[in-house]
Amino acid sequence: MFCKSLFLTFRQHLWLASSENAGMEETGFSAFFHLVVFILSLVSGLAEMYQEELLCDIVLVADGQRFPCHRALLAAVSPYFQDIFINSWKESDGKEILVQDVAPSIIQSILKYIYTGDIELTPELTPFFFAGASKLQVVPLQNLCCRFLVTNLSVQNCFEMYSMAQVHKSRTLLHETVQLLIRNFDQVFEAGGFLHLEFSTLLALISSSDLAVASEYQVYQAVRRWVQGHPSLRGPLLGQLVQHVRFPLLSLEEQYELQKDLEQQKDLHLTWKILNGEERLRQSKGLRRGMYKPHIAFIDTQLCEYQELETEEAYMGCYEPLAEQWEKLPGLPSVTHASCVSAGDKIYVSGGVYQSAYSTSVHEFSAFTGQWLQLPSMSLARAAHGFLFHNQKLYVLGGWRKFQSFLNLAESLDLATGRWDTIAKLPFSLSHPATSVFRDKLYLLGGATGLSSHWLFHRGILIYDIGSSAWTQVPLSIGFFAAGAVAGDHGIYVIGGYSEKKANLGGKLAADNRHSSRRCFFVNEAGHMSRSFAIPRLPRGIANAGVVYCGKRIYVLGGEDLEQRYKVIYHWEPGEPRWHRGAKEIPVPREGISRFACGLLLQPKPHILQLFQVTSLVPTAAICK
Repeated sequence: MFCKSLFLTFRQHLWLASSENAGMEETGFSAFFHLVVFILSLVSGLAEMYQEELLCDIVLVADGQRFPCHRALLAAVSPYFQDIFINSWKESDGKEILVQDVAPSIIQSILKYIYTGDIELTPELTPFFFAGASKLQVVPLQNLCCRFLVTNLSVQNCFEMYSMAQVHKSRTLLHETVQLLIRNFDQVFEAGGFLHLEFSTLLALISSSDLAVASEYQVYQAVRRWVQGHPSLRGPLLGQLVQHVRFPLLSLEEQYELQKDLEQQKDLHLTWKILNGEERLRQSKGLRRGMYKPHIAFIDTQLCEYQELETEEAYMGCYEPLAEQWEKLPGLPSVTHASCVSAGDKIYVSGGVYQSAYSTSVHEFSAFTGQWLQLPSMSLARAAHGFLFHNQKLYVLGGWRKFQSFLNLAESLDLATGRWDTIAKLPFSLSHPATSVFRDKLYLLGGATGLSSHWLFHRGILIYDIGSSAWTQVPLSIGFFAAGAVAGDHGIYVIGGYSEKKANLGGKLAADNRHSSRRCFFVNEAGHMSRSFAIPRLPRGIANAGVVYCGKRIYVLGGEDLEQRYKVIYHWEPGEPRWHRGAKEIPVPREGISRFACGLLLQPKPHILQLFQVTSLVPTAAICK
């Protein structure tokens, strides 16, 4: 089994080498092939020696059971055994090593993996394989088991996995477990395992804005419960912990409950201030993720740049996906053909065109106030541009300022200072790219580089590293523009768009060299297409749609092909085999809509929003007596 999988892996590398480096010299290719044959022969020979117990020079002993094997191979895959054989092994000690705290059946499975690469991972056995591989430092198996455990993390096993990560010092498993605790805090903070969290872990949980909790009083209760689990040891830590409780987010009823509790405990006292809504939000350092309800904001920008607007105000709707309900919000006056980006409880819209007049305007919508605010204008009017938000900055990238005048200029707005700064130019002019942010980098995927008698497609991805202010170009085998893009945990999902179309005769470009595409694919951080994350094709070719990641699903709203526009909503959850059509459609009177502003909007839940409607006396902190 291992030989077969290894052969397939090498065959893939051979195919990539031959396809990406077609000019490879025959001698080099032949040498690579012979190396593959040599490795396969070596693996096959080792497996046979293990099965027949040939030339074994060491015996592992676990609970009286003996496992003959080879020192050289154990040392090659395990720093643990390498240290024994090089630094502390003496021939006078004999040829046996006693392995404690690892069951014989696990030892047998680990050795089988070392010699053949074959192991069957199941939820029941993998924790034992992981523990054994960690103790014996069989790093490849340790990593394999860790990936399996991360994939199978759940609320039911999270504390068991947390303990395992701590015991075996697995940073990856620990990080993923803590993230799961953050996302499911409202379900886990009353569980028995919660009391066994380390101080640093609890601190990471209660300081996170991503905490899934609808009431800040639950955070306070979780702190109290953890401290009372070992009061003599943890009591002195209470003061540090309550610094991360966001007391201004407590309702009047919760304030009353808090005061009653403090009268009983007699170890903390509250400080109070009179605050208005804006001051209260600032003092609390923002809401927790669980205090919001995710919606999809839809702004009908009425894209008809040479026609009169249907109304003076663009329709803005808010779509709650799970309930499939629409709510009307205040529209943005006279905006068409604009770019949009979302950032938590805010939506930003920039640029646009109407009757050949291009805009420099930037607007911000707040879910707290329910109002639009005009921000400092861009230095250059543009439309169909890249528009992204990251770390309290807006980035405006490329676009066009006339139908055939494309831009490579880029700038950023610091929302804290209201100042625009020029950043590094794009390597070339580009409009209509799909855009996304992933791990402190800005991605422009595909796009159009020009328009003459036909569209010029960008066959690649531009990646802007914010830290170094430098662009990287990654080539792709396909060209596309007007696609959607959303970031996931491991990379970026690219959805639909216009693809390049060839004429039937001679491979020449057609008069209109584009067609709406059903294709969806995934790219990793380096910008390379990956088949590890399979995405089904769209039910129909769709370009210029609204594409949003909301909850666990990706939503595609509206869009167009060359003949019509749509107002259908599709959704897909990673892992599912196909896209699903929603029961509701976008509420516009026309036959369909495309190229509109669209993004994820986190709306505060009603009981939270009420806290910021009035000026009142609120607790701001708790201090140890």
